[in-house]
Amino acid sequence: MDAIPSERDAFAWLLSENTDLGEEEPKIAAAIGEQLAHMELTSHDKFTLRRIRDVAIRHNPQKIIEVGGGIGHLTAWLLDAFSSKDEKPDYTIVEGGNKFAAIILRLTQRFDASNWTHVSGMRFQELAGECKAWLLSNKALLNSNSMEATGAPASIPADLIIIDVGESEQVECIEESLPLLSKNGLLLTVEPNVPFEGATEEESNRFQLWMDLIREIQDTYRVGFVPLKKTTLVAIMSK
Repeated sequence: MDAIPSERDAFAWLLSENTDLGEEEPKIAAAIGEQLAHMELTSHDKFTLRRIRDVAIRHNPQKIIEVGGGIGHLTAWLLDAFSSKDEKPDYTIVEGGNKFAAIILRLTQRFDASNWTHVSGMRFQELAGECKAWLLSNKALLNSNSMEATGAPASIPADLIIIDVGESEQVECIEESLPLLSKNGLLLTVEPNVPFEGATEEESNRFQLWMDLIREIQDTYRVGFVPLKKTTLVAIMSK
């Protein structure tokens, strides 16, 4: 009989590359990458986006929140992957800039995903406050087998939350996200850049906040670091 894998081994497997999904960038995502270059905007490289896609599909979440949709580069990778599944997730994409939110809304329509995606133009910290209040008021219904809680402001409790907001709000958004995770919920983000010599005080302080966060949550959360070609993907899940 095969040995049952440890939680640590299972976590490592979850975060590993999924070769079944292929390496080619989806056509719509590639076009958005070109658009980003024309607009002089940045996004994660394809190796990072591919690994997030790989982990998301392997985790098989029923409810997803993506925080920081931008113009939809990562969103396109995820929509391409999940649109091919028979059972679609309940997927909320949060983008505080109304202009970009409108772009993402059109992107979901291109994937014929309007019936299983929701685009929020709210600032995530405000939306998270509404979500926590909803979870508190619907606690009994969420634990009931006979009744269903309705009217949630986002896809909560979330099985997968992806934080992609840039370094200035990253730690705050992670802190707001953790209470929104389901029992086996997973949070993915990219480790901020380590400040080098000559870094500003603000950059150093931001990284210190990141280090403080990781140290504070390690007793209650499993934290995994996945070094990739240009970035390090960070995964957080309750122990």
